Amino acid sequence: MKIEFPESPPGIHPPTAALSRILNFKEVANPLTHQPYTETFLLGLGGGLGAGYILFQFPHLPHPMLSLGFRNRWNNTKAFLRNLSQRLNLKLSFQEFEESKKAEGALQDALKQDKLAVVWVDKAFLPYHRMPESLRGYINHQVAVYGRDGRLWRLYLDDLSPQPLEIREKTFTAARASLSQNNFLMMVYEGAQNLTEQALREAITEGIIDCVTQLTRPLKTIGVSTFETWAHKLSDNRDRQGWPQVFKDQQGLFPVLRRVYELIKLDGTGGFALRKLYSDFLHEAAGYLNNPRLNAVAGQYLQLSNHWANLAENALPSQVTAFDRVKNLLNKKYDSYRHFDLKLYKKTINDLRAFETKLTANFPLDSYEVSQLFDRLSSQVKLISELERSAAMHLRDVIRQ
Repeated sequence: MKIEFPESPPGIHPPTAALSRILNFKEVANPLTHQPYTETFLLGLGGGLGAGYILFQFPHLPHPMLSLGFRNRWNNTKAFLRNLSQRLNLKLSFQEFEESKKAEGALQDALKQDKLAVVWVDKAFLPYHRMPESLRGYINHQVAVYGRDGRLWRLYLDDLSPQPLEIREKTFTAARASLSQNNFLMMVYEGAQNLTEQALREAITEGIIDCVTQLTRPLKTIGVSTFETWAHKLSDNRDRQGWPQVFKDQQGLFPVLRRVYELIKLDGTGGFALRKLYSDFLHEAAGYLNNPRLNAVAGQYLQLSNHWANLAENALPSQVTAFDRVKNLLNKKYDSYRHFDLKLYKKTINDLRAFETKLTANFPLDSYEVSQLFDRLSSQVKLISELERSAAMHLRDVIRQ
C-alpha cells in the first residue's frame, strides 16, 4: 500500500515533530514567512521551555528510573499542544475513550476521512524501538498516524522518522492501552483557520510569557526550582531521596547515569536539553517582534545549551573507557534510527545491551569516585540552575517592554 508521507528531515521532539509534519503535509504555512512551520517555531509558540526532575523508585523495577523535563508542561503534552493549537488558530479535537475497540474504531474513522492524528502511546510497546519489557507502562510518547491498510490490519506512523514506519494495528492499540491514564488519547487534525500576521505576533509574545511564567514559578516541583532540588539531591548524604543514599552500594546507578546523558543529548531534545532550539526561536522572534533585545536572551540560552551538553558528558566521564564506549554506542543507535538504517539500529541495540550487562555487573567506579562524581554533577546542576533563572528573568524583562 502506498502511503503519502511528507518529505522532511527526521523530527526532534515528538509532539512538535508530529504537528509540524502534519501542518506541512496539509500545506499550512507561517503567514510571516509563507514557509512551513518549523519545529523550532512550534516549540517556542507552545510555551518553549520547562523544567522537571523526578527519580522514581518502584520496588518492581530493577533500578530507579530518572525523568527529566525540558519543555513547557513537560508532563502534560495535551495541555502543551492545546495551547499551541489555540495560538495557531488550528481546529484540533482531543478525543479519549474508555475501551480499546472504540479507540481503535475512532482512529480508523479519522483515517477514512483523510484526517491525520497524533496518538499517545507507550513507547516501550512499539516493537521497532526494541525497549526492555520492564519499561512498559512508564514512557509516554506521541506519534502521528498517516494511513491504514485494512486488508493487512497495518498502520503507518511518523515517529521522528524520515520514512513511514509500519506496525500491526493490534500491537498499536496495545501500546495505546498500556498507559491507562491516557484513556486512549488522540488529537485529530480537523483544519486550520485564517491567522493574520498580527495575530501570530501576538501569539509569539503569549508563548514567551507562558515560558517565563512556567520557569519562574516559586515551587520546588515546577520551574527552575526543580533543578535546584536536583542539585541538592545529588550531594545530600542525609536525605533518603538523595543520590548518595539511593546509590550507596552503586546498585542501579549506571542506568540512571546513562539516562542523564540520553535525556539531555539524544532523546527528543536536539542535543542540548531543548535550549539550543529555544535560542534559535528567540532569534527568529526578535525579527518578527522587532525586538532586538531578544537576541541577547537567545545568547544566554545558547550558553545554557553548552552547559547542559557538558553536564551530559560528565555524567558518563569519557576518561572511563567503558563510559566512553557506551556514549559512542548510544550516539550510533540514535543516529542510525534518524537515518532509517533499521538493520544497524537493531545491531547497535544488541551490542549496547551486551556491553551494558557486563558494565552493570562490574561498575567501573569505587565509592570514593562515585562521591566525587556526585559532587561535580551537583555543582554543575547548581550553576545551570542559576543561569536558567537569570535567563528567564532577563526574558521576562525584555518581553514586558
